[in-house]
Amino acid sequence: MFDKLKDMGGMLKKAKEMKSQMGAIQKELQKAIFSGFGMNKKIEVVVNGEMEVIEIKIDPSVIIPTKPKDLEKGMKEAVNDAIKKSKAEAANKFKGIAGGLNLPGLFN
Repeated sequence: MFDKLKDMGGMLKKAKEMKSQMGAIQKELQKAIFSGFGMNKKIEVVVNGEMEVIEIKIDPSVIIPTKPKDLEKGMKEAVNDAIKKSKAEAANKFKGIAGGLNLPGLFN
């Protein structure tokens, strides 16, 4: 019985440590920036680690009033690229604190 309580205490301690580490990673990700590109790097979207758009840069040469679909496609490519990079970095950082707990779907 006491062994089970000891194990539970250890688990609670580990959970508190993980929560603290997760908070530190979240703060770190808020400051991280990721650039995504579209239309051969003529469109750049910058997001932070929380996937909030920080900045959008568009080369004027891709702004063709008669071809709005091209610009829309390039914007979508750039946003998706930036978000993909942000998600990958977050998953990588959070995976490190899992400490081999093997929680399916939690960090992927």
